[in-house]
Amino acid sequence: MIDRLRYNFSDLPPYEPSVADTHARLSALLARTRLDALVVTSQDAFISEYVPRRNSQRFALSGFDGSAGSGIFLGEAAAARIGVPRFVLFVDGRYHLQAQAQCDESHVQLEKLGLGVPIWSALVAWLSAHADALRAVGYDAQRVSVAQRDALVEGTREHALRWTGLTAREVDRAIALPGWQVERPIFELPETLTGTTAASNIGALGDRLRAHLRLPAERVCWFTCAADDIGYLLNCRGYHLPNASSPLGCLFVIGDQVALYLPEGCERCPVELDAYPKLQVFRNDLAALGRFLALFDVDHVCYGADAVNCAMLDSLRRTWPVARHTSFSPVEAMRASKTPQVLDQFRDAFARSSAAIAQTMRWAKYGEPGRKHSEYDLARKINDAYAARGAVGLTFTTIAAHGAHSALAHYAAASPDVELEDGELVLLDSGAYYEGGVATDCTRVVLRKSDPSAVAQPWQREIYTIALKACIKGLVTRFPADFTGHQVDDAVRSVCRSSGYDFNHGTGHGIGIHVHEGGVRFAPGSTYGLVPNAVISVEPGIYVGGKGGVRIENVVIIHPSANERGKVEFENLVAVGYDWDLIDVDLLDEAERTYLREYEQRCAELGNGVTPCPLL
Repeated sequence: MIDRLRYNFSDLPPYEPSVADTHARLSALLARTRLDALVVTSQDAFISEYVPRRNSQRFALSGFDGSAGSGIFLGEAAAARIGVPRFVLFVDGRYHLQAQAQCDESHVQLEKLGLGVPIWSALVAWLSAHADALRAVGYDAQRVSVAQRDALVEGTREHALRWTGLTAREVDRAIALPGWQVERPIFELPETLTGTTAASNIGALGDRLRAHLRLPAERVCWFTCAADDIGYLLNCRGYHLPNASSPLGCLFVIGDQVALYLPEGCERCPVELDAYPKLQVFRNDLAALGRFLALFDVDHVCYGADAVNCAMLDSLRRTWPVARHTSFSPVEAMRASKTPQVLDQFRDAFARSSAAIAQTMRWAKYGEPGRKHSEYDLARKINDAYAARGAVGLTFTTIAAHGAHSALAHYAAASPDVELEDGELVLLDSGAYYEGGVATDCTRVVLRKSDPSAVAQPWQREIYTIALKACIKGLVTRFPADFTGHQVDDAVRSVCRSSGYDFNHGTGHGIGIHVHEGGVRFAPGSTYGLVPNAVISVEPGIYVGGKGGVRIENVVIIHPSANERGKVEFENLVAVGYDWDLIDVDLLDEAERTYLREYEQRCAELGNGVTPCPLL
């Protein structure tokens, strides 16, 4: 089980708050601070995507534990004036059904956002629409990024709302949030695994800052609160959160001088980064950090506005009150294009993960004679399979979904009480970390068939085959090198749309130190280009509410095409066979059959087939 993985948090006590109780507690805080409403995020002070329940304000106030979704908590009078429950929760298409199942409508009003509608745009629109019923709105300055605060303030400026930042963990204390404590070491990775060092990364950062700002690097302070920025720049890992390999903290770089600040919750972590002797570590002592930073004559403070929290930025304004501020971070671009050594780590990690997934999907399909199995058993099975191949942790909470649950795009509540039944779809979306500290991710679906007489229903074969055709479109097309992520998404999505289907999530996300890496992505509205040596998923899906769903996810490396100038091609890292009980061969064209024949042959040679392929 997961206990065999080196980095796990399975010994932590469960956190199951009473939503009614947390609402009452937070209402008292709003009354004391004279706020009509409070913006509540799904983030922590490091703007993390996956935040443990015990450190999630949003979970405490709504009961929803998906990775994305923020909301507005209303004071009693404001809620009455508007005529809604106390908490208004905004979620994207991945979480419509999950949030609906987890939230009590008497306490939470669910705002289901359409495809391509950003959560923060929806928050601004809602606040603007109800501005007449609101006067003062607060936010937790440690859990809201600078970009998010700017969007809130600018988007509602014409309505003259009074915005108040709470800087001293007032919300956490008010709702008695247990918080997060970790003591794991921050350790270096060898250059042989990453192809780089902390010194070379810091040097490259300085070069890019100089080129952009036309200032000496010694006159610029660049900083970040994002864990994967720290993991990349310091060439290190920490596994401080479940499903993330990076360390928590805030990083400040001035020329070749580097300060790592470890706030409350991670201040006791050992720091084992001897390869960069100019690193200074400050442990939950903002005053000491401020004194150190004040030693430098800084003219310019630079950061990614979506990667730093408001409280830390406001603290720096007090350190250098006349310094100019620029939202610019070259680290996202530096991370996106992987070194040859990192790409080799990806190839090795996906080879091991593919073998684990194929073994598990065969088990999920055929079961064991005379035994019944549950969703929870499936989640345990893939954990064991990863651990047997040297995995040190999981990259996200495994999605092990049976039947109607497979229509929940990010279903994460694998249940010991939900039996895997013959004739139903079984979806497994999972990933693991190995010693290289890069993430894997793959989704496969099978028809449960412990009884040989079980057969797929026509609708199951249809959605599986169409999703597979869409995935193949993304994998084999040589796209123009100047395409954006939006154009790739549109090409893949059009395969589903031409058959009357669609999916409420992007086609692909960047993958790196974390399973979701900022920058390159295939999604509506994405203007990011196709970066050579970037790693990204291709994962179209079709979901039929109340019945079941299919998502087929492979992960690729983007390369310049070897055969067509001005084009890119994708190197597929996943070698896990498909379920041919769910494929309608008559819906495949000749090119798709050729691709699948070659792909299944490769999987068979690796021992990673799932069902016999009739094309071989």
